[in-house]
Amino acid sequence: MLKNSLKYGLLSLVFVGIFGCTPNKKITIHTPTHPTTQTHRPVVTPTKRPPVKEEILLGQHGNNASLGSRVDVPQNNSNIEDLNTTESNNNDNLVDVQEHERELIERIPFPVEEYRHLRKKGRSTVSGKVYLINRLAGEEIKRANIKLWLNPVTSYSNQWYNEVYLGGNRLTKADKRLYNYLKFTYSLADGTFNFFGVPTGEYYLTATIKCSVECGYRENKSILLVKKIYVGRGKTEVDLSKSVP
Repeated sequence: MLKNSLKYGLLSLVFVGIFGCTPNKKITIHTPTHPTTQTHRPVVTPTKRPPVKEEILLGQHGNNASLGSRVDVPQNNSNIEDLNTTESNNNDNLVDVQEHERELIERIPFPVEEYRHLRKKGRSTVSGKVYLINRLAGEEIKRANIKLWLNPVTSYSNQWYNEVYLGGNRLTKADKRLYNYLKFTYSLADGTFNFFGVPTGEYYLTATIKCSVECGYRENKSILLVKKIYVGRGKTEVDLSKSVP
């Protein structure tokens, strides 16, 4: 009996020692911290397309129809000022007709399919001389830096030839796509000129010469010269002239 009491007493002391004397402690678990790596998405800046350079337009009158998509101007074309001046001069083919007396004609729609079949580059050469002839004095009048154009014969250029050159009227502005097919050059002091890299075919060869007393006029006039020519293979020789007054 005594042994059992001592046994249970010892067990009680052990129980109290374990559960009664042990202080309450909070256990904190420390998790290792690692530097946070932020992933940055690359910022993509949209590439801006260069501004579209508008094609050069001839003429001072009227409104243009829809000009369609952007087209590039070949290197053999000039700037706006030169082309505007040329068109203004080209309207002066009848020197005795006042500007306000000329009828303004609407240009026909640009014949896209017709021009699509034309070549822009070739291997032919057009050479010649441009001048005026004073029929009173019997003298040739030549100038340096006279601007000459080669304009392919199409329904579009035929309208210009008939209405402006023959009829003395005015046309509304030309479609900008036309200038992909024009070529120009300048004369030397003796009136000679050359076009290089011309495709074969029919063209209107045009130039404008300003002249006054030496041509028999009292004031300065702009004289338009136009000639329909055919350019074959190799070299084509042509004179572009007109008698005045």
